[in-house]
Amino acid sequence: MKRKKETGRRVFLDDKERENVVSYYLMEDQAKGIYGVAVEKCRIEEGVIEWDSVPHLSYSREDARKMTERLMEYCVTPVSLAEAVDTIMWMEDEDGGTVI
Repeated sequence: MKRKKETGRRVFLDDKERENVVSYYLMEDQAKGIYGVAVEKCRIEEGVIEWDSVPHLSYSREDARKMTERLMEYCVTPVSLAEAVDTIMWMEDEDGGTVI
């Protein structure tokens, strides 16, 4: 069974002064025992306008949870999710092998 749980959200105005809500999710594939992350951007009047995920991020729930915190910290949107995850993981690896 695959599940996703919202871990937080950010609200911001775009260049046309429209309110955007970006939600961050921790994903779990119970059958495979693997965790991932997802990001969803929506506008109240339009619904979901962007969505992306990295479903196979880690076998550690804690590492995936920490990744969602980093994504929120850096205000990552769905368009840049894959690149942001890659960069965050590279930065952590370069920083002496610290955990996300």
